[in-house]
Amino acid sequence: MKNEKKIIFFNSYLPRTGHNFGSQVIEIFSGHEVFSHPRSETRISRVLDAYFKVKRTHVLDPVAAKVIDSLFIEDLRKNILKHSNSDFILIKDTTLIGVNYLPDLFPEDIHLILIRDPKNVFASLIKGMNLQKKNWKNLLKKIGNKTGIYPWFYSRKLSRQVINEIPELKEHYVIRYEDLVLKKERTLLELRDLLQTHKSIEQIKSEIDEIHVINSSFYEEVKGKRIWDSRPKTENYDPVNRKANSWLIRKGIEIGSRKLRKKLNYI
Repeated sequence: MKNEKKIIFFNSYLPRTGHNFGSQVIEIFSGHEVFSHPRSETRISRVLDAYFKVKRTHVLDPVAAKVIDSLFIEDLRKNILKHSNSDFILIKDTTLIGVNYLPDLFPEDIHLILIRDPKNVFASLIKGMNLQKKNWKNLLKKIGNKTGIYPWFYSRKLSRQVINEIPELKEHYVIRYEDLVLKKERTLLELRDLLQTHKSIEQIKSEIDEIHVINSSFYEEVKGKRIWDSRPKTENYDPVNRKANSWLIRKGIEIGSRKLRKKLNYI
């Protein structure tokens, strides 16, 4: 029998980490409802980060700080849970900013972080860029893409940003996107225990196979229309080893993302 209602905080380090797929896999275990609708990303951790920065900087009186917390923090969990009748409500977001605050404020809830090989995340981000508008900035990006210089610069810049945002992970359960795609039994068993489902591993794998994919990165192909539609996986769909970009782009990404890949134990 399940305990009282819980919030599942599901953060990843950037868009294109497979967040929608990950949410659908977790739903197999939890039957959760996404706050506030299936495709939404609710910036709870980012808002909390901004809140505590303002409080730290501008609310110096301890009594005033306590009153401010009573207005914005004390009933936060209750106000989130009242939006759903499900046993689990999932809050997903593609940032790690403010994630360190979540375990302290929501100690009875579940804290998940999704990671994915940065070289595939950056490949998807670059492929999804809209460079059709004619201006010097887009022209330089196009030239830089052909030579691999821009993918290297872009990947290095984002890698540094993510490394600075990575929280203390001991109070979070880290999930590899690749383990979900490949249906690694160890990960599935751990999620089954964590989310208290009685489904067999065979049933869980079967339900994962039924998940369609979100082709939101393919802006060039769909011109931004219906990008959140789920589509059946094709035989050429390989989210673990993306090779849609040219060799120079892939090499630039590989070199530029090396520090982050090492930090996340992908190399």
